[in-house]
Amino acid sequence: MQILKQFLIPCFIRPLFFEQFFQERTTCQDFVLRGSFNFAPKIQTMPHLHFRKTPFRLLYIALGASLFLACAEEKRDIKAYYFPVKKLLSGMAYAYASEEGDTTELRYWNYRAFVRDSGVFLVGTQYDRYFSINQIVREKLVESGSVAREVFLFEADTVQGKMVPVPTTIESPDLFPFEVRDSLGVFLYKLQYHPASDSTATVYLIRNRRFLGDGPVFEFNGEKHPTVRFGVREAVGHSKDGTAELEGNGEEWYAQGLGLVYFRKSFGTDNQIRFAFRLVDMFPTEELEHRANGEH
Repeated sequence: MQILKQFLIPCFIRPLFFEQFFQERTTCQDFVLRGSFNFAPKIQTMPHLHFRKTPFRLLYIALGASLFLACAEEKRDIKAYYFPVKKLLSGMAYAYASEEGDTTELRYWNYRAFVRDSGVFLVGTQYDRYFSINQIVREKLVESGSVAREVFLFEADTVQGKMVPVPTTIESPDLFPFEVRDSLGVFLYKLQYHPASDSTATVYLIRNRRFLGDGPVFEFNGEKHPTVRFGVREAVGHSKDGTAELEGNGEEWYAQGLGLVYFRKSFGTDNQIRFAFRLVDMFPTEELEHRANGEH
């Protein structure tokens, strides 16, 4: 239970300036996706086989062509369901409302896109209901999908008496694939870090996403948006707790033209920890700053 708090408990500072740190970074090296987004079976040629009768040879060619076309048709482009980069160049805040327990609870993700010579980047900063930061994720959009480039978590430093950013090591960066095949393939996101309270310990997070197909229509601001669904499985562990892990599962919906609109997760053998959030509002970053300062 304590391990999971590294990822869920809010950090009580308001470091909007940390986003500037990411905005000023203009050069990056491309990441190579560790997970393959292409699961089409390869059609092997067999030069040692000779077909004496033309009808049979034509039949094999026709069957091979049909198989190739069927495999090609299975590939689906879902890039339009991820966050709309062009709409995020000036910054946009997403407000998610709880659907479990305290339904008045809100969580915020502030997204801003950047176009650089080295590619297109998206910086997401998560805040709790008190506008205290939880994490910053800097990702790069490549041809195959979105991959994490840098992740900072925030936690209390008892020695310094303040909240501090904690860097992480990303071992597998896959966040969202742009091409999928129904239920085939797992997209792995994995990181680890040394908590500020004990630099000799290592906390790790393993998150597997699996494409589940189309989701329910999502209504937002009077418009209906088609969605796609991902199943999520997670494991959070601590090096000093031996082999013990806290495991969880959940689901995510991504809506066309919006991005992430719904997510739910549960952890523990009896689902002791449960939460679900749904997108309820979107507004410019400036409005988020006004709300954080109590001006709204």
